[in-house]
Amino acid sequence: MHTISQPLYTSLSLLFQGFFTFNIAIYSYFGQAFMCLVPTMATAQILCSVFIGLNNFFSGLIVRPQYMTGVFAFTYWITPGHYVYEGLILSQYEGDERPVTASTGSQFYDWLGCERLDSGEECEGTVEKFVWVFFGEKFNQSHIYMDVLVLALYLLVARVVTFFALKKFQYTNT
Repeated sequence: MHTISQPLYTSLSLLFQGFFTFNIAIYSYFGQAFMCLVPTMATAQILCSVFIGLNNFFSGLIVRPQYMTGVFAFTYWITPGHYVYEGLILSQYEGDERPVTASTGSQFYDWLGCERLDSGEECEGTVEKFVWVFFGEKFNQSHIYMDVLVLALYLLVARVVTFFALKKFQYTNT
């Protein structure tokens, strides 16, 4: 049985919790900012829906990063969801040496070079390598510090926008 050492497991668990918290905070703070920026709740809800939709679609969750090219590559790099998702995935599967059997003809199969094996042999890699290939080699452990800094910047922007909106706008129902 393959396991992850306890110190590595603990640090990865803390990373996962940190990225999860960043995600919740970003959605909450941008929701507050939208509520302060526009006069009606309906408009704020629409802005939040657009923000959530862009985050989900362009984070690498629905469309993998290697398939986002042109204008879509730009949206991938500006959505905070990309940095959250990368952090969540890498914190879960970094150092995971459990075996994964590659399916014939898959990207993972080709990446492992399984075509060189006899047809009767199974071709295996690790979970960590599968994640590397699945996300087109775009999710990288060396990005973790950048992910944290970018997410902190998004939180700062949300708080500054909220502060500015509370200072400049005064909406009243009449």
